[in-house]
Amino acid sequence: MRVLFCILSLFVAFNLFGKEINVTYPTGMFHLQLIVMRKKGLLQKEFAKDGVKIKFHDITNGLEQARAASDGKIDVCASLNTTSIITAAGQNIKLSIIRAVSNPTNTLALLTLKPNIKSVKDLKGKSVACIRGGTFHQLLLEALAKNNMNIKDVNYLPMSISQTYSAMLDGKVDAAVLTITQMLDAKKRGARVLTTAKGLMRPKLVVAVSKSFAKNHPDWVKRYIKVQDEAMEFIKNHKREALELAAKDLGISYQDAEWLYNNTKLINTLNRDDIKSLRKDIDFLYQQKLIPRKVNILSKGAGIEIAFKNFVKDQISLCAVSNK
Repeated sequence: MRVLFCILSLFVAFNLFGKEINVTYPTGMFHLQLIVMRKKGLLQKEFAKDGVKIKFHDITNGLEQARAASDGKIDVCASLNTTSIITAAGQNIKLSIIRAVSNPTNTLALLTLKPNIKSVKDLKGKSVACIRGGTFHQLLLEALAKNNMNIKDVNYLPMSISQTYSAMLDGKVDAAVLTITQMLDAKKRGARVLTTAKGLMRPKLVVAVSKSFAKNHPDWVKRYIKVQDEAMEFIKNHKREALELAAKDLGISYQDAEWLYNNTKLINTLNRDDIKSLRKDIDFLYQQKLIPRKVNILSKGAGIEIAFKNFVKDQISLCAVSNK
């Protein structure tokens, strides 16, 4: 019996050794829970006791995050916009949302440095840059649609966030969709906000994993959720320290970090309004031909065995993407 116990112990140790969880950590983003989880070592400590390492990856583009998860290169997309999840679903990439992060409605904006551009309507025939396929892209399309325009009415230039920011500052584009640090810096350099997401759409950042990861590692999913809940509690009880961590991580002032906090609604679950907006997003993205067909992003019973303890009548903490 003792020999068998030793063999089993060695087997467990062998299987845990070298295990790691690959988590995205998009730099330049105000995902306060994730910043606290990393900088306070909460996530690392939770899994260190089992010999499981946490490896962070800087992937800012939402669709690239989804593809990396689908390919098995990423286990947890720790701050992913739902527009990218919907777009990925249209490409047969299926993800499960295990937690919500925030509703950054006021921190996503369409800006310009051009004095002759006073409103979105003035963008007709002008060059506009932003990431293709995610929340940035959706904001641009929503802003144009509200002004009876479409993407063909502007010279749309798809670029990464850093490229978009540089192009606007260098005068290579007339307007750009920016968020967080780039938006704050652009405003200090004289950029004017043509519109934010408020009144146009409801941005939703969430935590998502591949279906295979959710199926193979349900305990890891539960523990990740537990750690994010701990981070939310830390933010509640130690707001100043949390914002100081964010300011240092983003390279901004404490005052800017506080402004971001006051203009970003941190959440753990998607409420009824979020769910309604998801359905509207799907319809809009289909109309704009960003997805080839309408997808169902809240398939019944998906992942219910993993973490539905916070499910109530108008909230959901775990849902999945499917094409059914």
